[in-house]
Amino acid sequence: MSKPSRLGILLPDDGPEDYEWYAPGRLEGGSRLPCIDVGAIPSDGHHVPAALLALGATERLLPVGEELVHRRGVGALVWACTSGSFIGGLSWACRQAEELEAALGVPVTSTALAFRDALEALDCRSLDLLSPYPDEVTLRLVSFLRECGVEVVHSRALDCPYAADSNAADILGEVRRFAAAHPTTRPLMVPDTAVNSLALRPALCREAGRDVLTANQVTLWAGLRRLGEALPKALLGPLADS
Repeated sequence: MSKPSRLGILLPDDGPEDYEWYAPGRLEGGSRLPCIDVGAIPSDGHHVPAALLALGATERLLPVGEELVHRRGVGALVWACTSGSFIGGLSWACRQAEELEAALGVPVTSTALAFRDALEALDCRSLDLLSPYPDEVTLRLVSFLRECGVEVVHSRALDCPYAADSNAADILGEVRRFAAAHPTTRPLMVPDTAVNSLALRPALCREAGRDVLTANQVTLWAGLRRLGEALPKALLGPLADS
């Protein structure tokens, strides 16, 4: 009998217990998800470049990745921290994933690279950005997207200093206000895996009046693809067809 597929999620341990990754079964929406194992990466949740560069260091991620692969038997791994994977730029993000993959022997990606791949799959070359991060980190994200060949047309930074602040933000209200100020059909990107967004995705799209791509949406999509698992339309929207 074949071993059940297991997806590993490396997640900063800086948030509340209601992070949606801790209870993925409630998100299925009628679609079957594989087993998801979360490995906690020590983090103070501070949204400043120096802290995020340290958070994303391979030597910090590797021990928890080894636990997920060798003890829990995950078949693919995603470093589910947007800022901790884009903060050093595209080459840094690619090297981060490549080093983990070489050391662990399973497919590895990150949320930042998942955004890159999702935007390419959707043939999206321009978008608007609603960023929970402070200005300095938001500018690093804009630069990362530019390296990926994607232009940010309109952006707003919510200036959340810590991941817990992102988690507590009224993201539906913020999307509604952003959409009123910038009516367009361009996709809207909402980064930060601290924002519980999988179950909210349909409501976010309604408030935005357009498609919304969120950090947890692309993270799940990228992980399921690397496992060769079905892509649930209810959670992934148009990405389920890519």
